[in-house]
Amino acid sequence: MYKVHNFLNPLSLAVSSALVMGALALVTPAAPAVASSAAVVTQIGDVGHCDGGKAAILVRVSGFKTRKGELRLDLYDGNPDNWLVGGRKIHKVHMFPIPQSGPVDVCVKVPGPGTYAFGLQHDVNRDYRLTRIDGGAFSNNARVTLLERKPRHSSAAFTVGNRTKRVGIRLLYLRGLSIEPAKNPV
Repeated sequence: MYKVHNFLNPLSLAVSSALVMGALALVTPAAPAVASSAAVVTQIGDVGHCDGGKAAILVRVSGFKTRKGELRLDLYDGNPDNWLVGGRKIHKVHMFPIPQSGPVDVCVKVPGPGTYAFGLQHDVNRDYRLTRIDGGAFSNNARVTLLERKPRHSSAAFTVGNRTKRVGIRLLYLRGLSIEPAKNPV
């Protein structure tokens, strides 16, 4: 049995603390391996769209270096000219605080079937700037390096049909002269 905390997407950062007042729902897996085990999964964003027969993306985020800060996901459409351009994202989801354990599922509604790409940022100190301590990732776990920190749209783009598209993302952090997963994720 999984416990799922459903958090509503806040309208502004001023009300982001309201996330902790989400509704609690129970989700039963199809075939539990051990009946007595329970894992807490935090689900945020447009939770009514995921697995509700609507076009949506459910992103399972893992690999946190720390559970401090804020998680932000910015969604872009299939037009490569809009990719990672300020003001051209079509949707965003913010999460604060980050739960102290377990995976985080981010549910993102999309306008309909089509091609999309997203960027994910773990803003550890909540200063709204990308600094050396922050982490992030792109859809399809697109590869980034110190010299190429912005992947091509074609590397991050994926298609969504009429139902929920499930994707897994592993956060990356700066370590020495490379960008890679956290050495000891929490």
